Amino acid sequence: MSYVLWALLAMVCYSFAFLFMKIALQELPAFTVMPIAVLTLAVGATTVAALYGDWSAQSLTSRFVPFALLAGLCLTGAMVGYFRALSTGPVSIVVPVFGMFLVGGALLGILVLWEAVTARKVATGPAVPVSSPSKLWAIRGIHCPNRNACF
Repeated sequence: MSYVLWALLAMVCYSFAFLFMKIALQELPAFTVMPIAVLTLAVGATTVAALYGDWSAQSLTSRFVPFALLAGLCLTGAMVGYFRALSTGPVSIVVPVFGMFLVGGALLGILVLWEAVTARKVATGPAVPVSSPSKLWAIRGIHCPNRNACF
């Protein structure tokens, strides 16, 4: 499957994950929902890795394993922060703020990994963090005092 299809699958799954997490958080504490969701993720990811043949015990001795561990620590911070925020705030605010990791990740890719800045990336970049028309207005520097009047 191409990386675009994988990205679309991720987008759809993440969209529903936010919904299901918020529903679960209506009755369960954040630090109960989080381990359940993360354990489900771990089992699912390990199963997919095994099915696709990408799982290798030999790769655990690679010099890149510390980066995988650092990624795990960062994901831990992201999930703890996200679950805590979602347990106390509205999904319509928490998800767009959390979703700005896309912009941060893209910038780090350019600044740290020296990924090329292309006209296509510049043209589509501002659309990535847009989760609602009001965000688009804000990105373009336009103030919309009456949300319903701007659309």
